[in-house]
Amino acid sequence: MNLHGRDTGPSPFPPVVLICLILTLLTSFLSDVVEGNYSNGLCDWSGSGLTEDPNNRLVRQLYFQCPRGHVTWSFPTSAIRITFKKSNSDRNFLACFKTSASSSGVNIYRETQQSLKLLVVLESLEKPGMLNDGKEHRTVVNTGASEIHCISSENGKATLFLEASSYNLGIVKQVMDLNYILEPLPSDQPEKKWEDCKPCNDTEIMRSFCSSDFAVKSSMRDVMHDSISQEAYIDLSISHVFRQRDHIFTPASHSRYSGVVVKPLRCGVQWGEGHFLMMGSLVLGEAHLGCSPRYSQARRIAMDLTERGLNECDMDEIIHLGQDKRHTRL
Repeated sequence: MNLHGRDTGPSPFPPVVLICLILTLLTSFLSDVVEGNYSNGLCDWSGSGLTEDPNNRLVRQLYFQCPRGHVTWSFPTSAIRITFKKSNSDRNFLACFKTSASSSGVNIYRETQQSLKLLVVLESLEKPGMLNDGKEHRTVVNTGASEIHCISSENGKATLFLEASSYNLGIVKQVMDLNYILEPLPSDQPEKKWEDCKPCNDTEIMRSFCSSDFAVKSSMRDVMHDSISQEAYIDLSISHVFRQRDHIFTPASHSRYSGVVVKPLRCGVQWGEGHFLMMGSLVLGEAHLGCSPRYSQARRIAMDLTERGLNECDMDEIIHLGQDKRHTRL
């Protein structure tokens, strides 16, 4: 007799065969999921719970082999498992991530074979409640947002488990933004304490201009030293953007851009007068400053390497910027 109390007759498959068939189909399904998502080209993912079947409680599987990327999950429902693996390598590594301060609606765990460890609570931006006088108030219950969290891999893999929080704000949109980066274990890399601080030579300046996530002509408005994060935050007034990734610099007045770049505090960054060619990489949503020669020095290097045919990319924009007023506009 089945669950509804009606006798439907004998099953067309013996019990053992039926179990084997189910296991085979499940294995095939999981294999398709893995093969369909485990791709060197998959670095970023964005999705919405609004497109999910509310009756489907399956955990979405994401697999990343890129050194860095971004995940956006809006209207989160059910859960997502993110597995990180370094491409073509079984060596262990650190998977570091940071969520935006505005993220909400998700709890993030580190998953191992034995357990789940809660790392970040993003219950909601605003949780309504009632004061003693009957008036409504709202509280923030985020824990760990905007902090960098790192987990070490096991057998060449690291896994995060993202669970949609049970608290639902209804019509209020909840979004979880997460940036990640995969880095070598400290024991696998040489001491780099001062490597980020040393001045760049001509070749390094050229290669940085050709390949950095951002390259801008700018002046310093202010430098703030943060002893807690051990970072120096440099506020920039940008007169020309050669390149930027993910719109990290925002339009300001008088056809200029503004933004903040960071440098390790140990480098002793101080405010300097004049214009600089500032270049660097985007790491966990922050613009990390690399080579930053004075613009006059960068222009001289660009002219010299171009004349000798040693430039690895077109550097004419550095050379001719400012010679025509049309070049000064962004």
